[in-house]
Amino acid sequence: MSQMLRSALMFARRPWAKPATALDVFHTRFRVLPWDCDLNLHLTNTRYPAWLDLARTEFFLRLGTGPLFVRKGWRSVLASQTLTFVREIKPLALVDVESRVLHWDRKYFYMEHRFLVDGRLHAKALARIAVLKGGRVRSLASMLQAVARLKNEPDELQEAPPAPLEVLAKIELLGAKRQAEEERSS
Repeated sequence: MSQMLRSALMFARRPWAKPATALDVFHTRFRVLPWDCDLNLHLTNTRYPAWLDLARTEFFLRLGTGPLFVRKGWRSVLASQTLTFVREIKPLALVDVESRVLHWDRKYFYMEHRFLVDGRLHAKALARIAVLKGGRVRSLASMLQAVARLKNEPDELQEAPPAPLEVLAKIELLGAKRQAEEERSS
């Protein structure tokens, strides 16, 4: 129920009315309510991924992808996500999920999410996301071009930032996992 209410509140704030670019830093804020906590009286581990889904939805809406997703058959899928807990988040805390795109290639884009309370880091996630249209993987750049065409704006393709070490490490780790699974299957 909490996720549905938070989704409704996000749409009520009309994030698409505050356009942004893919390289902007995005902030999504949440209040830790009693039902967000577990028996240890801190934010439960399952709430982090749910909040990240909402933060990414707001990211896409602010990019202007709503019409692409609703009418043109585009969608996004989470391919991988790692979450590192630094310190607990207590009940009633105001959490700022700070999100930014770190890198993209022809298949995936990599997004960092930082859970901040009073400016202090409490958790960090690194997501690998694919964009699809017609069942085929498309690049983030192609989606941004489609948004520009939809808005009749000039197609100012942004160059992907160089991959930071943590993205390169994630790519290597996922490759090693895939290789290990292939060896296990043969």
